[in-house]
Amino acid sequence: MNYLRFFCIFFLATLISCTHTVTVKNKHKGKLTATYQMVISHEKKILLDDNSAPRPPYMQMIEEDSGRQVLTFLNPYKNGIFFYDFEMGILLKTVEYEREGPNAIRRLECYFVKNMDSIYVFHGPLPELVLTDSSGYVKKRFSLIDNKDRSDNTWPLYYPQYEFYTVNPIIETRGKLILTGSAPFGIADDSLIHKFRFTANFDLQSNIVEFMHSYPAELYGSNPNWPGMAYTLPYSELSPTGGLIYSFPVSHDIYISQWDKEGYEKVYAGSNNAGTIRSIAGQRLNSELIISHCLKHDLYTCIRYDPYRNVYYRFMSQGMHDFTIKTSVREKPVVVIVMDESFSYLCETVLGSAEKWNWLNSFVTSEGLMIEYFDPDLDSEEEYLTFKILTLIKL
Repeated sequence: MNYLRFFCIFFLATLISCTHTVTVKNKHKGKLTATYQMVISHEKKILLDDNSAPRPPYMQMIEEDSGRQVLTFLNPYKNGIFFYDFEMGILLKTVEYEREGPNAIRRLECYFVKNMDSIYVFHGPLPELVLTDSSGYVKKRFSLIDNKDRSDNTWPLYYPQYEFYTVNPIIETRGKLILTGSAPFGIADDSLIHKFRFTANFDLQSNIVEFMHSYPAELYGSNPNWPGMAYTLPYSELSPTGGLIYSFPVSHDIYISQWDKEGYEKVYAGSNNAGTIRSIAGQRLNSELIISHCLKHDLYTCIRYDPYRNVYYRFMSQGMHDFTIKTSVREKPVVVIVMDESFSYLCETVLGSAEKWNWLNSFVTSEGLMIEYFDPDLDSEEEYLTFKILTLIKL
């Protein structure tokens, strides 16, 4: 997360004192039986050029008509998108954006490559979608808020804020681009729980933006203390039938909705080992309280669908019991829960700390679940983009 944005969110959170506490129990804890095992089958390394570094903030895998897989990633240093042949590990092309002038993209935060003549760029912090081509030329800009609200400094309270990752990407479906955002300040006014919409549907033909999907009231209603995006950011995935699946950090369930309709189907999709998740009890917040609460709680993150094996992977940041004031959130263990197409439990595994297992850069190929791996203690790792490849074995 952008540090300035985090501190703005935290500053507002410290001003809010809430009295309502939410308790989310794991009704199936200790009752689930594994029928599969997840194993590391092999790893893949891509030698980076001199202008690139591991842990890029965003990736998109593209499959060309020829069948070639092209891995693209955002390069903040060059303010551009780099294209690599995934199998050969060869740099194919770069698309770099100017920071000033009529073609300016001052802060490239995310993108969606529809084709080389239509690259949609998310331009923060305005926020807007920008249609460009592979030369970096800006064709058109589309505001994601009403133009009349641009002069109103309170607009972030009423429109979703976006924090894109490889595991929470722009999704294309049915002629729309789906952008999942969040209410980073929480729903301060309980009357807004059914009004605030966190997902933007951008129509590729009409260029009209429609906002859909509100927060589940049982999780976020009555203004509980869920301070920041670690608790409020919904991670989205498209089901094979076209439904939108949301993984909320504070719920053992997942919520399934249609992209163009309100309402959810709630389905259990939790960890066999996750405990009760509680919002911070009604009190004035401070940084030490927020960090310790985040460290000790199990919090769910993204959900990924694997069309090659017809399974889902749901990630979780596992709570810690032994931590100090110096413990980083990146030291929390990363857990992957595997479910079949009906969200029945298959297995789960603890991978290791998020310092090494960069779950934010995870995607699926025919080889398996790819997760970026980075060992900060090895200087040579700076030269490579490394992926551990995980597969399933039936017990």
